[in-house]
Amino acid sequence: MTQGQPKQNHSVSSTYDLLDRYAAGKRGFIEVDLQGADLREVDLENALLWQANLQGVNFSGANLKNAHLFANLTNANLTHADLTNARLTCANLQGVNLTQAKLFKAYLKGANLAGANLTQAKFIYADLEDADLRGAILNHTMFYRVNLLNTNFQATDLSQALILETDLLKSVL
Repeated sequence: MTQGQPKQNHSVSSTYDLLDRYAAGKRGFIEVDLQGADLREVDLENALLWQANLQGVNFSGANLKNAHLFANLTNANLTHADLTNARLTCANLQGVNLTQAKLFKAYLKGANLAGANLTQAKFIYADLEDADLRGAILNHTMFYRVNLLNTNFQATDLSQALILETDLLKSVL
């Protein structure tokens, strides 16, 4: 950029703007604010949403395979979402609805899932190390070969969860 030229604004101004840029091949989005947006059934495979505000976003049925969501997803709706190989490291997922979501090989190390609804969600080969699941709803939630090292399950009813080939010994119960 030369002196005197205006700085280009690459920020996303709306849901439509995000989807248009994604369709044009852009995958990385920084500091996006889509609070409360309706993104049902959207395809954002391989998207990177860094420091994004996705509070209350409706991602029901969305394809978020291989997405990197370093974001605030508080109270978002991710029912039936496909989060296969998604990276949600240290994401804020408090109160999120992940009913029947697919989390195959999802990476949620350090994620905050306190109070989340995980009814019938499938965590298979997922990493939940250091995650906070205090008070999460685990009705018929499947954990198969999941890393639960230091995962916090305090005030969480595990009686309806299906835990297969997964070690709870180093979890906080």
